[in-house]
Amino acid sequence: MVQIRVMTDDAELGEDVLAVLLPLLRSCTALRTGEPTRLSHRGGGLRVALDVQLADPPAVRVERADAPRTQSRSGGSPARRLRAQRGLPPAG
Repeated sequence: MVQIRVMTDDAELGEDVLAVLLPLLRSCTALRTGEPTRLSHRGGGLRVALDVQLADPPAVRVERADAPRTQSRSGGSPARRLRAQRGLPPAG
């Protein structure tokens, strides 16, 4: 379990940060965010824990719009071209 904690002695500042942070986390499609859990703090302030998990990746399907080529323009397969270029010319 992964947790994000917002902890501060200034409760008002902590609430302001949560007001920005929660919508950001909830709008992220890569994460699932649990409900905030308010923790007790004997001196006042704010202590909040959020459970965060990775969301299931979305299923993506891609189709080609163009037709695949049947033969390359350079006259042969890449392996054949590589064999023809393998050696260096003899030194002069």
